[in-house]
Amino acid sequence: MHMKLPGYIQRFVFVVVLCTVALLPPFVGPAEARTAAIECLSVGWPSSRSDLQPDPSLVRGTLPNGLRYVLKENKEPRNRVAAYLDIQAGSLHETDEQRGYAHFLEHMLFNGTTNFKPGELVEYFQSIGMSFGGDINARTSFDDTVYHLILPDADRAQLEKGFAVLADYGRGALLLEREVERERGVILSERRARDSAEYRTYVAGSEFALRGTRMPERMPIGVEETLQKADRKLLKQYYDQWYRPENMILVVVGDFRSTEVEPLVQRIFGGLAAAATVPACPDFGSLQHQGVEAFYHYEEELGKSEVSIESLWNTSEKNDSRALQEEELRKHAAALIVRHRLQRLQERPDTPFSQAFYSAGEMFERIGYAVLSAEARTGKWREALRLLEHTLRQALIYGVSEAELDRVKKEIKANLEKSVLTAATRDSKNIANDIIRHLNQNRVFMSPQQELELYGPILAAMDVEAVNDALRASWANDSRLIALTGNTRLDDKTATAEILAAFRQAAQEHLDAAAGTAEISFPYLDKPEGAAPKEVIPFKEIAAERLVFANGVTVNLKRTEFKKNEVLVEIHSGSGRLGEPKPGLALLTEGVVNGSGTGTLSRTELDEVLAGSTVGAKFKVGESSFIWSGKAISKETELLFQLLHTLTVDPGLRPDIFDRVKRDLRQTYQGMERDVDGAMQFRILPFLAGDNPKFGMPPWSVVDKVGIEDIRRWLLPEMVGGPLEISIVGDVERDEVVRLTSTYFGGLPPRQGKGVEADRIDFPVGKMLTATVDSSIDKSILLIAWPTDDFWDIHRNRRLHMLASVLDDRLRKVIREKLGATYSPQVFSSASRVYPHYGMLMVQMVVQPGQEKKVGDEVLRIADDLRRGGVTEEELERAKAPMMTSLKDAVRSNGYWLSSVLTQSTAHPQQLTWPLSILSDFKAVTSADLAALADKYLVNDKAATAWVVPVPGTNGRQ
Repeated sequence: MHMKLPGYIQRFVFVVVLCTVALLPPFVGPAEARTAAIECLSVGWPSSRSDLQPDPSLVRGTLPNGLRYVLKENKEPRNRVAAYLDIQAGSLHETDEQRGYAHFLEHMLFNGTTNFKPGELVEYFQSIGMSFGGDINARTSFDDTVYHLILPDADRAQLEKGFAVLADYGRGALLLEREVERERGVILSERRARDSAEYRTYVAGSEFALRGTRMPERMPIGVEETLQKADRKLLKQYYDQWYRPENMILVVVGDFRSTEVEPLVQRIFGGLAAAATVPACPDFGSLQHQGVEAFYHYEEELGKSEVSIESLWNTSEKNDSRALQEEELRKHAAALIVRHRLQRLQERPDTPFSQAFYSAGEMFERIGYAVLSAEARTGKWREALRLLEHTLRQALIYGVSEAELDRVKKEIKANLEKSVLTAATRDSKNIANDIIRHLNQNRVFMSPQQELELYGPILAAMDVEAVNDALRASWANDSRLIALTGNTRLDDKTATAEILAAFRQAAQEHLDAAAGTAEISFPYLDKPEGAAPKEVIPFKEIAAERLVFANGVTVNLKRTEFKKNEVLVEIHSGSGRLGEPKPGLALLTEGVVNGSGTGTLSRTELDEVLAGSTVGAKFKVGESSFIWSGKAISKETELLFQLLHTLTVDPGLRPDIFDRVKRDLRQTYQGMERDVDGAMQFRILPFLAGDNPKFGMPPWSVVDKVGIEDIRRWLLPEMVGGPLEISIVGDVERDEVVRLTSTYFGGLPPRQGKGVEADRIDFPVGKMLTATVDSSIDKSILLIAWPTDDFWDIHRNRRLHMLASVLDDRLRKVIREKLGATYSPQVFSSASRVYPHYGMLMVQMVVQPGQEKKVGDEVLRIADDLRRGGVTEEELERAKAPMMTSLKDAVRSNGYWLSSVLTQSTAHPQQLTWPLSILSDFKAVTSADLAALADKYLVNDKAATAWVVPVPGTNGRQ
C-alpha cells in the first residue's frame, strides 16, 4: 500500500517502488533467508518464513542450481505470455569502479548472447510480433535488474525461444568489445536525456538525507568516469559475480498450462551454472544523521520550491506475517487520513502550498521514513513549512477522529472488493510485476480474495487508538530533517539557520485540535424526471446500439466481457478547445472544474460522499468537445450515472479554486520556461501549426488575462445546454443502462447548439526554427516533421502508422545503435481529427548540444533513402507483426471501443465501421503501399525542422 511521496525523498522512493525492490545486501536477516555460500543472496520463499499462505494458483519451484520460478495461469490478454527474469542485483551491488555497470549490462544483453548474434535479437522478436521497448524490455534499479518478454502466443516453440532468450540473459552474454564501445554512446545519451533540474535536486537531497548509506553513491545511471572506462573485462566481472542462478527468479504469467510450461523451465534453465567468481557482499552502511537538521538546495531552473519535514531511521528486515500486515495497514490508514487533511487545507484560499503529500514506510527494509511535504507558493515557504508543522503536530497530539477513520476504512475495503471483482480479467504483465515486487520485498503474494479475507477483519477491528499509535510510531525517533529545495534564493551561509529558525518558531506555537468533519450526504438523491428514448438504432455488426432521446441526448452502448465488472463512460458536450475564445482558457478550465467538485459540494466533500465506492470522474477539455470520463465497477453503475448527471448539470466553478489553479499554473510555467521540454509547448507545437494559438501553450502574459468569468461564459452554456453524447462500454446489463440513461439524462432540458468551424492550419513547409532556452541542462531537442494529411482516410492513416514504424526501426539502427547519438528516437504519425488536411510524420529525439545539424542531416538522409528505395518485405513484416499483436489486444479492450469507436460516432458515423476492417486492413498492408506513402510524404524539401537548444544566460529569449 504505497503512497506518493514528496520532495527528493518522493523522487528517490518512486524510483525504488517503480522498479521493484529486492532483498538488499549486506545485512543478514533471518538465517533461513540466506545461502551458506553468499550471505547476501536470498533463497526460499517469503511464505516459508511466514504465517501467511501464498496464492494457491501459483506453481513454484527451485531448480538444483538454485534458480527459483513462479508460474501462474491467466487468460488476459488471450494467448499472451509475460515472462520475467529478475536478477536480484542492481547498482547497490557495484564497487566504486563499477558504478553504472548494472545498467550498462542491461543494455549489453540485447547486443549479443550465446544464441543471438548482435542485431539478431530485436529483429527476431519483431518478426514474430513483439515490439522493442514494449514487449521486449528491461529495467535496472538500485537492487535488481529485470528483463521481460511479452510473447505473442503460448505456442511451445515461442515459449522455448523466449525462455532461451531469458536464459541467455542469465548466463550467455557475449559482451563483445566493439559492442561495448558502441553502446557506451547510447548510455551517455540516456544519461543526458534524464538530466534535469529535478534529478539534480533529487541527487543532492539523497546525498544529504541518506548519507552514511550506499544508496546516494550508487545512482543506477552511473558516473561518466566509470562509464568511459567500461570494457568487456570489467563488465564481465560484475556479470559473473551477480548473474548467478541462485540470484535469479523467473516469473511466467499467461495463457498457458503450467503442466506444459514447467518442464520447459526445468530443461532450459536447469543448465545455467554460476561462474567461479564469488561476489563480496557490499556494506550498505547506516544513516549518520540524528536530531533536527536543515537542508537547503537552490535550483533556479526547477521553477518551484518544496518544503518538507521528514524523519529517517535505520531499520532491519522483517519476515512477512499477519501481524506485520496489520501494522502496515494501520500505517496506511494513518497516511490516508493525513492526506485527506492536507487536501482540505489545499482548498482554502489562504493556504500557502499546493500538492501536499504524506507517507510513511520503509525503503529496502533498511531505512524507515515518514515524510510530510508540499510545493510552496512563490515567496511562501515559511508559511508553508509552518502549516506542515502544525498539521503534523496536530495529528500527533490530538490524533485522528472516528469519522476520518470510518472514511478510510470504506476506501480501503472498496479497493479490496474491486480487486476481487476484477481479478478474473487482470492483465498478465501486471500480475508478473506484482509477484516480483512481493518476492523482492520478502512479502507473500496472495490472491485478491485472500487479501480481502485477511484485511477485512483487520479493518473491521481497527480503532482510532491503533491508528494513532501507528502514526506516532513513525515519528517516535528524534530524527527531523527540514528541507527547502527549488527556486527560493537564500544566502548559502545562513540558509540552514533560517530554515531551522522558521521550523522552531512554528513548533512553539499553540495548537488546538483539528476541527471535526460533519457527515455529508449526497444532495442529489432525488431522481430527476426521466424520459424513454424515442429511437433505438442497432449496430449489429459490432454488437452495439444507439439510444436517441427527444431532448438531443444520444447514448452509444456496447456490452463487453473484456474486463470483469468494469464500466467506462464518456460524456462529450460542446466544442472544447476548438471553440476556445481566449488562449489559455482550456489550461485553466480543466484544473478549475476538477478541483471544484459540484455547485453544492466541494471537491473534498464530494470525495467524502463517494468514500467506499470505486466511482470516479475526471474532466478534460478535448480538441473538439468537453469531456467527462467516468469509471466504476458494475454494481456501482447507478452511482456513477448519478455523479455524472450532477457534474453535467451543476459543475462547480469556485473562485478560490480558480485562484489556486492559476497560481499553480504560473509556477508550472516558471519551471517550463527554463526547460527544453517547455520550449516544445511554447514554441515548437505552435510553429508546426502555423502559429495557431490553439496549439501548444500560450505565453503567460496571455494566460494571466483570463478570469473565472471567461470560463463561466465559455463552458456553462455548452456544458449545460449543448448537444450531449454519452458512450458506455463494459460489463453492464443492457436494460439497466437504458433505465439509467433514461432516468438521469433522458429528461434533461432540450440540448441545442452548433459546431465550430475549424481554422485552416498552414504547416511550415520547408521552414526551420531554433528556440533557445536559458538552461544549464546539457541537452537539446531535435524535431523534424513532414506534412501528411488528416485522420479521416482511415486506410491511409493506418499505413502512415506502419510507415512511421519502419522509419523508427531504421533510425534505431543508425542514430541509436550505430552512432550512439540519442537514447530513444521517437517516430510517430499525428493526424488531426478536427483540422482538415492537417497531419504530420514526426521524428523527435534528445541530442547533445552542437550535434543538432549532424544528427538532423542523418535523419533526413535516412528518410530520403526510405523514400527513394522503398520498404523491403523483411522490414514490412518486422513492422507489421508487432502492430498486429498489439491490435489483437486492443480490439479486446474497453478503451478501444469507447475512445476509438463509439465516442463522437454521432458526428463521425464512419468510426462504427472501423472495427470491421482494422485487423484485415493492417494485415493487408504491402510494401508498395508504404513506398507510395513515403514517396508522397517523405519529401525533405517540405519538412519542417526545429531545434531546442540550451543557451545559459538568454533568460528565455528565443
